[in-house]
Amino acid sequence: MSSFKCLTLAWFVYIVEFMNTNGKMMKPLKKTKSTMAKFTDLISSFLGSWWAVVIHTLWFSVWLVFNFDMNVLTFSVSLEAIFIGIFLLMASNRAEEARDKKEARLRKNDRARLETDIKLDERADRQLMEIKRIQRDMNEQMGALMKEVKSLKK
Repeated sequence: MSSFKCLTLAWFVYIVEFMNTNGKMMKPLKKTKSTMAKFTDLISSFLGSWWAVVIHTLWFSVWLVFNFDMNVLTFSVSLEAIFIGIFLLMASNRAEEARDKKEARLRKNDRARLETDIKLDERADRQLMEIKRIQRDMNEQMGALMKEVKSLKK
């Protein structure tokens, strides 16, 4: 029975290490992640795949066919469920942190765009005020010229 557990664990490690949900070789993970983060992502990726369903179905089928001790199976499944829950919570926390960082970056970019828009609006407002002042000066000069033309016509 001990060799069966080792064989099952070896296959599990092999599948987790080398397969993703499509059955292709995994892409290299970013080098900035810690070893534990990589391991958590790897386990979570495997647990969310059909490979996990197939492996677990085969494992339970073999266990039942060879009529191994059900108490050991119950204990191992319970222990596995505990670890699966922990790994999925860790993956969820990492995803939430990544989402929070992305939202913070987007807020920062939005704030920068808003500040740029405000500066452009202020500049446009100053230019519009300058245009209005020039128009007013031109109207005054036109009025003065019109008076001069009228006085010359008389």
